[in-house]
Amino acid sequence: MHDVLAWGLTFDLTISVPLLYWFFVVRRGKARAVTLAPVFAGGSIAAAAILPASQQQFLRQLVPLAELFFLGALVRRIALARRTRSTSSDPYERITAAARAITGEERVAALIASEVTIFYYAFFGWRLKPATRGITFHERNSWGTLLACIYVLIAAEGIGMHFLLRMWHPYAAWAWTLLDVWAAIWLLGDYHGLRLRQTVLDDEALHLRYGLRWSATIPRDLIESIEEVREESQWKRKDVLKVAMLDDPRWLITLREPVVVHGLAGLRKRVTAIAMLPDEW
Repeated sequence: MHDVLAWGLTFDLTISVPLLYWFFVVRRGKARAVTLAPVFAGGSIAAAAILPASQQQFLRQLVPLAELFFLGALVRRIALARRTRSTSSDPYERITAAARAITGEERVAALIASEVTIFYYAFFGWRLKPATRGITFHERNSWGTLLACIYVLIAAEGIGMHFLLRMWHPYAAWAWTLLDVWAAIWLLGDYHGLRLRQTVLDDEALHLRYGLRWSATIPRDLIESIEEVREESQWKRKDVLKVAMLDDPRWLITLREPVVVHGLAGLRKRVTAIAMLPDEW
């Protein structure tokens, strides 16, 4: 009997309340769909506070189900856009557009798209090729070789820390290991982003693509000058975006007026110049 009551309470707080909120608030345009997330989270927190730990099985199952539901909606939205040919050929831009359509929030969509695209590139990037041949920034410093060395260090450090932490607390040991695995996946996705998302200059604009790290589309008439960097003071300023892996940038693109560049996780930066070190220049 107690289990049935616990299930009913959990269902009401985490499913019935968000459904009612969607029907009477979101559906009528009084709030955006993204506000369903805090409603669901609030209901989950309330259920966890009310119910004893022994009766929270249904609650523990709902969180991963909610995540799977969102990912399913995201994949469906991307597939629909591809069938109608109404979106970009760039996976990051497609995922961002799909997340924006679901959440209705630009920065939330950018945060979701960053994480999803990192994992997409990490697992499927090997078979992908750049949509257009452009300028890259990672080959000059042999970033692929350095990444392999970083993986060796992560593996050695991760194994040692796992066995060390296991002496005190097994959960801490596995948590550390999971963080190392996440770091390895993130670095691999970032590498494929650098390889696949390339900067292109066409007749209309400079399409800046520094992997997944920074991107912007700058009209050509906003470019005031392109000159060789002669001293650090030219680019070591807050309003200058550095697009160089390890060495100092070589070229400085000065803009006629500030533009906003977009980074990972919804980061934004207002810049008046871009200092870069391309691989082939």
